[in-house]
Amino acid sequence: MGVAAVVFYNTMARYLWRFSGLDLRFAAVFLGCIAGLGFGVPAFALTRAEMYQVAAPIPDRSEASQAAAFQSAMKAVLVRVTGRRSVDEDPAFGPLIANARRYVQQYRAAPDSQLWVVFDGSAIERWLTQNGQPLWGHERPNTLVLLAVQTGPQTGSIVTTEEVSELKTAIDAAASARGLPLVWPSGAELQKYHIDFAAVNNGSPGGFADIGRRMGSDGILVGRAVGGTASASIRWTHLFQDQSSEFSGTLEGVNRAADLYASIFATSGSLAPVEIEVVGINDLRDYASLTTYLESLTFISHVSVESLVGDTVRFRLATRGGVASLQRALTLNGRLQPAAAGENGIQRFQLHR
Repeated sequence: MGVAAVVFYNTMARYLWRFSGLDLRFAAVFLGCIAGLGFGVPAFALTRAEMYQVAAPIPDRSEASQAAAFQSAMKAVLVRVTGRRSVDEDPAFGPLIANARRYVQQYRAAPDSQLWVVFDGSAIERWLTQNGQPLWGHERPNTLVLLAVQTGPQTGSIVTTEEVSELKTAIDAAASARGLPLVWPSGAELQKYHIDFAAVNNGSPGGFADIGRRMGSDGILVGRAVGGTASASIRWTHLFQDQSSEFSGTLEGVNRAADLYASIFATSGSLAPVEIEVVGINDLRDYASLTTYLESLTFISHVSVESLVGDTVRFRLATRGGVASLQRALTLNGRLQPAAAGENGIQRFQLHR
């Protein structure tokens, strides 16, 4: 953006910010068309499209095999978007699974006798909402994996993002099935943050939490493995916010972390209006970025502005799950932090940049 454009943007932003709250939305769109706004919506590790794409085995090209593959693909998608591992055993999902073909938007043959299927995510979400089932959107914690693999009595290595191994492949596949975004450290990051086998194998939760904060992750999975095969024995420690849990099993860390996240962030029930106030909105750029962020959230279907007073904007949202679920999701990436409610009792958030 050139100097003239920057001057024009800043001048227009100050002018348009004088508009009433009812005019803010138009102003944001207008300014966005002029200057591109120059900001990014927080990136979630799973896009909505990715959540509803899956490959399922298909032994042949018969009609029966195709129908079975669609149903298998639907089960896999439901595990990912509801957070429940046992959807195929729950009769409540039976009608949706039985009519899987109805929700297919695209499909094609894939390698290794697989059928790649894309479902209509909006239609599945409507069905889940109408039938009181949980919906876990693409607002998912990024989880840093620090996995120490023992290769000798007191020696070993840390699995990095560059590594290709049976164990890492198995863990990544399990995470993909659950829709759990994993972040593996690079070799350069191991050096930068002084992470080695001894540090992970003998470290404390407090030390791991500090590493996670410095590396920008939401949660941390710390694993101590014996051997590097796909069935290696692993002791896991999962850290998320103020919770710490321990599990044993090759893939148990991934599955139990996904179970916890789903219990926190999956919502159910019909849409209901909720009002919130956000403090610290200083200009049109803040307003436009925040509005775009709110509209991107799966559990929010409508965003409108009720009022603007100083640096505080009151939003009216159509949301699923109530105020508690809304607060948990909004604070996930640290952009909005809960603040003391105002005299009107409306939940307030402080905008952090």
